[in-house]
Amino acid sequence: MALLEWTDKMSVGIDTIDADHKKLLSLVNELHSVVRKKESPDTVGRVLRDLMAYADYHFEAEEQLLRLIRYPDLDRHKEIHGKLKDQVAALEERYRDDPKKGSVRMFDFLSDWLMRHILGEDMKYKALLLEKLGKNAQK
Repeated sequence: MALLEWTDKMSVGIDTIDADHKKLLSLVNELHSVVRKKESPDTVGRVLRDLMAYADYHFEAEEQLLRLIRYPDLDRHKEIHGKLKDQVAALEERYRDDPKKGSVRMFDFLSDWLMRHILGEDMKYKALLLEKLGKNAQK
């Protein structure tokens, strides 16, 4: 799978959330890099932990923002975030059992999930976000 690249169509209109998304893309790309270079399982594990720690930070910030604008689908959005954590834990376990196969699966899954989530789920709140925050949306 190709490296992930930020495009303007991924913007939700809030600089901090867009910056988080860019950082998440970068961390998924870093995972791809260490897997491609056949780095040690410890290195791959560290990158995955860094990615998930940042994802936790981002999910909390995003969910707070969605609470602020009274996003009607917040519970579902939080559930999707929670499911990702469970899926990554399962992928990490598979990786420990078979690093060669597990690492490719991890990157493919995370790349696909992140792109679908930003372009699909996150775009669902964009209009409400811009409506509620208006010109302040870029802060």
